[in-house]
Amino acid sequence: MERLGRTWPWRVGGAFAVLWLAAAAVLVWLLFGGQLFALSGVSGPTGSYSVSGCFEAAESTDVSCEGRYTPASPVGAESRPMTLRGAAEQHHPGARRAVREVGGRAYEPSPVTAGEYVAFAGWTASTLGLPALWLLSSARRGRARSGEGYVFAWLGTLFGAGLLGLVLTPLFWLLAVIRG
Repeated sequence: MERLGRTWPWRVGGAFAVLWLAAAAVLVWLLFGGQLFALSGVSGPTGSYSVSGCFEAAESTDVSCEGRYTPASPVGAESRPMTLRGAAEQHHPGARRAVREVGGRAYEPSPVTAGEYVAFAGWTASTLGLPALWLLSSARRGRARSGEGYVFAWLGTLFGAGLLGLVLTPLFWLLAVIRG
């Protein structure tokens, strides 16, 4: 009975760590999932975008454009005003771009931006997830573990996420060429 009393807080900590990891995964998906697939040209309804003007967004370093989005199907669908996020460059007014629509925003397929999103998603996932992994490991042992190794693992994960984004950029380029 004595042993159960000492492990109870660690079991609660382990359950909390699992919930924390699930919440981190959901948050990373919500922040980066749909946009990443649209930027890589994998998913999202296709359409064309007529640019009326571009600007550098205040909340990020991306170029955003204002204009009208026309879905590719059904044929003859009406265009509607929409923001083009993460444009590859400053487009002049009147330019037409092939885009994918996700969540009420248009995204121009861009291999470099998709690679950046992979790196940012990895950095966010590792930063949010490593404390939960430390807590889960401590809960399995029934005592607090030293966090030094986890700091080095976090740094390695940050480096690996950046490298993964760089390595996947040619694949995203190939998908953009094939799928348009």
